[in-house]
Amino acid sequence: MATRIHPTAIVDPQAELADGVVVEPYAIIDAHVTIGGDCWIGPHSRITGWTTIGARNRFESHCSIGAPPQDLKYAGEKTHLEIGDGNTFREFVTIHRGTPGGGGLTTIGDDSLFMAYVHIAHDCHVGSKTIFANAGTLAGHVEVQDHATIGAFSAIHQFTRVGQYAFLGGFTAANKDCLPYMNTTGNRPAKCYGPNTIGLERKGFSVESRTALKRLWRYLWSPKTTTTDAVAKARAELAGQPEVEVVLAFMESSGRGVILS
Repeated sequence: MATRIHPTAIVDPQAELADGVVVEPYAIIDAHVTIGGDCWIGPHSRITGWTTIGARNRFESHCSIGAPPQDLKYAGEKTHLEIGDGNTFREFVTIHRGTPGGGGLTTIGDDSLFMAYVHIAHDCHVGSKTIFANAGTLAGHVEVQDHATIGAFSAIHQFTRVGQYAFLGGFTAANKDCLPYMNTTGNRPAKCYGPNTIGLERKGFSVESRTALKRLWRYLWSPKTTTTDAVAKARAELAGQPEVEVVLAFMESSGRGVILS
């Protein structure tokens, strides 16, 4: 079967399309892309970057495949996305290439279903015969093994693994590995765990400022003290610390209350 490209589609001359590829209206295929036989590229989809796609894959409308990683350290390096055979990517699926610090490669296996709005971030490795329900989301560096099912609106924390044949129910927030063959379900309540110490250090906050914020958090978190008493104690003992004053002013100006625990 001959390759068919709609007149409104844009295909870079450097892209490599095998026999039987169909490119629908307004789709864009950039240079460095290789697409295997009998793939279907839906309307308004874009395939970019150093992306290699196997045979018999189907991309519904508005897919974004092979875009640069959403990583502030990424500086345009040559990184890759590899997709196997026989996968289905529904509307608005997004898959990003790897980063130099994460191995430079994102991979997708064979015969998987990615429902609408699924997101696969940089340096993820997804096995074969997986199912991602609507808006299932992987952060960077996640491994999903063969036959796993990711429920709708689930979010998987970076560097987490999902074992083979694992099932994650809808709205699951997984921040640790999910056991093979097991049902892992549930969304943790939002909690505050104190200062973002590493982030503050990376942004240049002094040791004095970070220490003051830790002390403030201990006052606010203590089960022996009311929030009002904790604020009063912080004002008395941490006076003059600008970051502490910002936190306290924020609390006092809140109309809905703040998350502490």
